Amino acid sequence: MTYCSYNVYQILSLDPTLSLFKQLVDLAGFQATFSNLKYSTVFVPTNQFIKGNIDLYEYLINPINLNKLKDVLLYSITAQALTTAELVPTRVLTMLNGVTTVIYPTLYYPFLPTIQDQLQYNYNVIEGNIAGFCGVYVQKINGLLLPTYLNYPKTLQPIAGEF
Repeated sequence: MTYCSYNVYQILSLDPTLSLFKQLVDLAGFQATFSNLKYSTVFVPTNQFIKGNIDLYEYLINPINLNKLKDVLLYSITAQALTTAELVPTRVLTMLNGVTTVIYPTLYYPFLPTIQDQLQYNYNVIEGNIAGFCGVYVQKINGLLLPTYLNYPKTLQPIAGEF
């Protein structure tokens, strides 16, 4: 199945494993942002991760945290179109909100790139190269990239045994 004719928002709508992230995009009013992305990479947590961290989901959907939700969504987007093969160790990514993060080699799954976010947790890309308009890539991850200034009150860990 090719996604080259779909924008990122349409991909989120078509892929049932990304429906909870799509709900976050809808809640933030970012449908146009995700529809109009060009030359970008979006790191999208799967429903499995979100369901395993329902407290984070509830925190983000709370209306008083709308600005934090928007920041998290912008932090999930790079300003570069990167295939999974281009997500190489030590590559620095500049996210749409201007914050940087780094890719680190994984210890247990060397065939999968690992993104290290500002909270110093590693998240593996579990499925990549879903291309929207062939210039934007959606990378499914088993986590959610969170900038340090989010001040989320609980510690997050990737779901154990996902692989």
